Amino acid sequence: MIPSKRIEIFCGTGGVGKTTLATSRALKLAQSGKKVLLITIDPAKRLKQILGLEKAEEGQVIQLSNEVFGPNSDNISALLMSPKATLQRMANLSGAGEGLDNPIINILTRPYGGMNEIMAIIEVQYQLSTNSFDSIVLDTPPGKHFIDFLESTQKIYQFFDKSFVDIFKYLGKKFTNENEKVKTGLLSLLVQTGVKKLLKYLGKVTGEDFVDEFIDAISGLYRNRMAFTDALAFQEHLKKPEESNWFLVTSVDQQKVSEASGLRSGAQKFMHKDSYLVVNKSLTPYLNAWQPDGSNPSLVKLRDSMKERENAIKGMATEGYKEVLFFPEVLGTEPKSHVNELAQSWS
Repeated sequence: MIPSKRIEIFCGTGGVGKTTLATSRALKLAQSGKKVLLITIDPAKRLKQILGLEKAEEGQVIQLSNEVFGPNSDNISALLMSPKATLQRMANLSGAGEGLDNPIINILTRPYGGMNEIMAIIEVQYQLSTNSFDSIVLDTPPGKHFIDFLESTQKIYQFFDKSFVDIFKYLGKKFTNENEKVKTGLLSLLVQTGVKKLLKYLGKVTGEDFVDEFIDAISGLYRNRMAFTDALAFQEHLKKPEESNWFLVTSVDQQKVSEASGLRSGAQKFMHKDSYLVVNKSLTPYLNAWQPDGSNPSLVKLRDSMKERENAIKGMATEGYKEVLFFPEVLGTEPKSHVNELAQSWS
């Protein structure tokens, strides 16, 4: 079996079985004696359906029982990513929750609200820092959202870069000065940057309270800046072969393979040599066992063309992947039996 790492990251486009394979990997690692945390960052939360978790459990680390997948599945804990829950935990740890219960932040922390990927980076880095698990298996968002997830560290850099230093210094006075005095001073500062014009325009559109809500949101995030800057270390974990395995999931479909290649190009600067192309829903085992009657050349041609297509994908291993892994099409309809069968294929 492929040796486990601290981080096992699964990526791919939609509809290729990425979440199911990530779950099967977590199960296989647990069966080998590892303590595993399975995190889904995908807002679609297919993992919730597979594990039968409730919406109320989003944002919590839930330890599974052996009743889920059988022996040793109690070594698995699962976390359905919730930006709001991560934000609340940040506030609890920092003791600086003021300004975070804010209409603007509430919108930004909705699924696809703009902060989902950034909060996911913060959550994963926090879980790594606890050293509570041997491996963390990440089920990432599909397609472009996966690239957004990887590039979230750059967004953190940009948000806390030098262009904001003066504003943050001024906001820092809000801890000791009266709110009105600080807000007046901040707006004077914003005049120099041209932001006041934007705020005044938005204030007309959204209401007179918008500027105050904007300032409160920014100051609330600034108070918790350590959680954001600590998360920058996550990018370095991903780049180290000794700390992470990369699994790019695709299926035996020309369009999906093409999409996977495009996704890999976008993630190239983050990936390293320990990256695997995972081909899901492979028919090779069935094709090898299929011996159509030679009197029907159409069936023979169909089998050979399907085998040729799957064999062609193996050639992608020479394009920078350490190995190409084929997982068979599983015909069962029950998600749990599906995961169990795929887990055995990791051997």
